Amino acid sequence: MNEEKNSLNVADVDPNAVMSDLEDANKISWLTENLLKDPLKVINALGRISTFSVLNNVILINIACLLAYGVIVGSFSGGIQWYMSPAKIIAGLVLTILFCYPSFYIFICLAGMDIKPGRAFLVLVSSISVFSILIVGFAPIAWVFSQSTSTVFFIGFFHLVFWMISTVFGMRVLLKAASSLKCRNMSYPLFWILIFMITSLQMMTALRPMVGTADTILPKEKIFFMYNWGKLFSETVDSPKR
Repeated sequence: MNEEKNSLNVADVDPNAVMSDLEDANKISWLTENLLKDPLKVINALGRISTFSVLNNVILINIACLLAYGVIVGSFSGGIQWYMSPAKIIAGLVLTILFCYPSFYIFICLAGMDIKPGRAFLVLVSSISVFSILIVGFAPIAWVFSQSTSTVFFIGFFHLVFWMISTVFGMRVLLKAASSLKCRNMSYPLFWILIFMITSLQMMTALRPMVGTADTILPKEKIFFMYNWGKLFSETVDSPKR
């Protein structure tokens, strides 16, 4: 019965529809829509469409979304932050991906996933693309807060909340991919996601300020991100916009 059912499913597949779907997979609109609606459809298509096309589209999606959100972040202080904030956000995320990818591949291999390094990288950047799409969706809300408060800590806190929410929901693509690739132990990818989130927070601290201004483009002092937030919190809550 199962064999008959499988044969019927194969017979029902329209080759023209499959070819059309694969052609659409090379479009940014298809990639964006399905990363949000059906991530597994994107994951399953990675082996059947051009790797260069997917990677190119993913890069364009991330740059466009992070650039737009970065401008909103920079609007709080204006001046040099109009372009430094977007540049730092993009650079910070790229560095975080590059630094975390080796551990990502090791962890998913330990979890029992049978996947090649190239495809693993595409899965990772696809997850990051969902993060970028989600966070740019928060841009209008972020703009409202950036124009209605003068406190660096509070506007920074809202950006942090948006960043964390987008990361959590963005990583669902990674978890869905792990499940579809027969991951034997989900604790490995979950633990790696925690590592990624901590690394991204520290990277953004290393590239501060993104909100507010400073005497130098990059900080002279090396500090842990939790200490940095504690330091901001201890400052005068009603300080003027810097």
